Amino acid sequence: MECTILSIGTELSLGLIIDTNSQYIADKLAGLGIECSYIHIVRDNELEISKLLKLSLDLSDIIIINGGLGPTDDDVTRQAVARSLNLKLARDKGLDSSSLKFIRSVRTAEIKKRLLRQSYVPQGAIPFKPRIGSASGFGLNYKGKWIFSIPGVPREMTDMFNGDVIPALKKILGGKPEKNIRKIVLMTTDISETEIESRARDLMAEAAAKKIRIGITANPGFIKIILIGNEQRSQHMEKLVSKFKDRIGYHVYGLDDTRIGYHLAQAIRKSIDKVTISTAESITGGLIGSMITDIEGSSDYYLGGVIAYSNKAKIERLGVEKDLIRKKGAVSSEVCVQMAKGAMDKFGSHYGLAVTGYAGPAGDKGLVYCAVCGPGDNCQVTEKRFIGTREDIKFRTAQFIINELRIKVLQDAQRG
Repeated sequence: MECTILSIGTELSLGLIIDTNSQYIADKLAGLGIECSYIHIVRDNELEISKLLKLSLDLSDIIIINGGLGPTDDDVTRQAVARSLNLKLARDKGLDSSSLKFIRSVRTAEIKKRLLRQSYVPQGAIPFKPRIGSASGFGLNYKGKWIFSIPGVPREMTDMFNGDVIPALKKILGGKPEKNIRKIVLMTTDISETEIESRARDLMAEAAAKKIRIGITANPGFIKIILIGNEQRSQHMEKLVSKFKDRIGYHVYGLDDTRIGYHLAQAIRKSIDKVTISTAESITGGLIGSMITDIEGSSDYYLGGVIAYSNKAKIERLGVEKDLIRKKGAVSSEVCVQMAKGAMDKFGSHYGLAVTGYAGPAGDKGLVYCAVCGPGDNCQVTEKRFIGTREDIKFRTAQFIINELRIKVLQDAQRG
């Protein structure tokens, strides 16, 4: 089955927000064995949505539309679908309670009329009652092709897609995946696309020979190596994953989950000893601690952190020597090590992380020192020169040092 996703919204077409909905929907569809062939963004314009839907019906068997289902004048998806199929919009009174759920003190006839727009669906459509928000959705079989329309607000979209669209698609497929698509994502950090290709060119050729597709996507701070095949090629895919890990080494920090904090947690939980960590952050301003604590259960091993942005804070909160800052500068390997040790002393942790550096706009833009200190007064400090925006440099720094800690925890566990 061919599938098209339509994301509706002028804020999307103007680039004011990123279309994360299509990414989410396409990923979930792949889990059902449905590979999305087309993804389109169209502004809130009834005629343009109608034109694109007609084109999609020529190209696909399944069309999933998200956005444009609310009560305001620019929410025109319902009208556009009805217009495209020469259908009338019909009010489903069973949706009224959802459409009016957010009315409070103001109950004018005009407001009620606007809100009740959400109770209308094209004739013959199956209405989807919202569990989150007030915008209803619908599913419609048109000449053997399926059109699903769901809200664009991410929380509302995911709830209705998982609660209504996925069960409908499973029923359409007869409970069996369309293509048995299998996807494995290797997460890497502190390595470029070019270097990955240079190290693994022969693996790319091997994958092509086995009809396994390889994709490499770059983001600030991490790169994904994506292997796509089917269940019949699972064994070959697993072998390739192992070869990529050997070839790229500790730059591969995990599979599938983009959050490096998750993979740090996995490494810590493999350790025999109860490992605890603390952080001292200057350049990242608390980002490292935030990424570590994004993971449920991180309180088991993360004791706390100090955001020591000023020299005064480094001296008073972390015990960094005033003369050392004067002689070496706040952005130096020596100060970074003292910050990491200061965090360990303050919190009584087994490991201490510290970062200090410049993120611009000065000439030393991107100069960062990262220190990881562990048991036995063993400290490792690295000088890095990251490129990108201020936000990019902060994220790259956090990714790098968390991965450095992950590696050190694994190595210490292996040494016993």
